[in-house]
Amino acid sequence: MGLYESVVRPLLFRLDADAAHELARSALGAPLPWHAIASPPRPVPVLATNLGGLQLANPIGLAPGFDKSGAMVPALVQLGFGYVTVGSITARPRTGNPKPRLHRYPARESLANCMGIPNPGVEEAARLLRRPRAPGCPVIAAVAGANTIEVLAAAAALEPYVDGIEVGLVCNHTPETFEMAELPTVAGLVAGLARQKTRPAFLKIPPHHTEAERRRSLAIVDLCVDAGLDGISVSGTRQIDEPALSLGRGGIAGRATTEDALRNLGDVADRAAGRLAIKAAGGVFTGEDAWRFLSAGATTVEIYSAFVYRGPRVAGRIVRELAGLLQVGSVPRSAGATAGRTS
Repeated sequence: MGLYESVVRPLLFRLDADAAHELARSALGAPLPWHAIASPPRPVPVLATNLGGLQLANPIGLAPGFDKSGAMVPALVQLGFGYVTVGSITARPRTGNPKPRLHRYPARESLANCMGIPNPGVEEAARLLRRPRAPGCPVIAAVAGANTIEVLAAAAALEPYVDGIEVGLVCNHTPETFEMAELPTVAGLVAGLARQKTRPAFLKIPPHHTEAERRRSLAIVDLCVDAGLDGISVSGTRQIDEPALSLGRGGIAGRATTEDALRNLGDVADRAAGRLAIKAAGGVFTGEDAWRFLSAGATTVEIYSAFVYRGPRVAGRIVRELAGLLQVGSVPRSAGATAGRTS
């Protein structure tokens, strides 16, 4: 057990989850020697990955939601991730839902949230993302909105300052985004994104838990392939009742979602059949966890809960473990781990 898990995390977990998140954000916004603090491993050739045209040193990414604006990017790119995703970012600033909007489940290494897309808007995010940052770790901006025009405008505004764009469709805690789940709307959005993109572009598909939702997910995969997008993002997040949250409900992420995430991943990977890069998330904490997702068809895996529970060295730890598995031949190298089209 490292310093973070033995000392820092117990202190942070004495605070409520919202306060601890804000404290972590403040710390990662400070100009500290983050590369030395995290001690990330040197690039391992066997882990080099092509994510829809983005060349990555390794397939471990930071999921959107931790850095909602780009304020922490100078620190985050030094922590050993293959790439970092910021956002979601909307055309105009949003305060999000009332607090409390984060809740921990330590025994399950999971988190629930009802954030409601709090972010400073594209103008401030663009200012933050224009700042110099260390090379070698691509940054993807996740954007969202209530309609196609808003989403495409946000994507176009941020694209010059990042290496890729991810578009989210629906936030269950932001009712005005619900129309974005309708297939005709998705078709128009995907076509518009494909026409305007100058960098790799990804679509985040809502998780499916019913047969009707599964059919919708597969139809969205077809739309992305036909339009010429570079990749998709999938997870196992689901809605749960949680009285500790201000809305009484939230989306759960972390180890509690792993099996749902792998099921969703398997469905969309089968449909994509190597024609799209796939970013997957769902309770990845170790190299073995990452391998399960890669062997199920993911091109990369993204972490969030593991960052909260394991601290700033977690990406490097997962990379080392995954590299060890591959280099000693404990597992075969799957085509799913290198899938993706070159743009």
